[in-house]
Amino acid sequence: MPNPRRGRPAGFSGQAPVLNPEQIKRVLRLAKGRERNGSRAEVAFCLSIFLGLRAKEIAALRWGDIYDQNDEIREILNLKAAYTKGGKTRTSYLVAPKLRQILADYNKHFREWRNPNGPLLRSQTGGNMTASSMVRLLKQLYRDAGIPDASSHTGRRTFITNLAERG
Repeated sequence: MPNPRRGRPAGFSGQAPVLNPEQIKRVLRLAKGRERNGSRAEVAFCLSIFLGLRAKEIAALRWGDIYDQNDEIREILNLKAAYTKGGKTRTSYLVAPKLRQILADYNKHFREWRNPNGPLLRSQTGGNMTASSMVRLLKQLYRDAGIPDASSHTGRRTFITNLAERG
């Protein structure tokens, strides 16, 4: 009888793992402590964990999506249809205290990027990050934190699981 999960090792579901609180803290510490682009990694991870955003959505974010004209963090993030997988607008709430603190710190550190139409998270060359570069950034962050099976979808899956557990 053929294996229906051909190519996948026994015991693996193919789903991204859900992070426990200790793993989340470890990834945050690691991201923050990175010598190069630590703030970018920290913000990307937090947008994934606290809002359940996909790598494509994180990479597409603009400064003005997160910060208003007074450079204050918005309460609501309206994801444009062009950002999302299904091509539909979606609303997320920027209310998690840890996320807001990290976004406030990021704003202080990168004040010179205050172009509302400019990318929130810049590539190493200063331009827009692509979805694939965001996937690589998150995957490397998880590997460095000792969570080799995690993927760019791990934050989203963790977010959704936590919501379900809280009812």
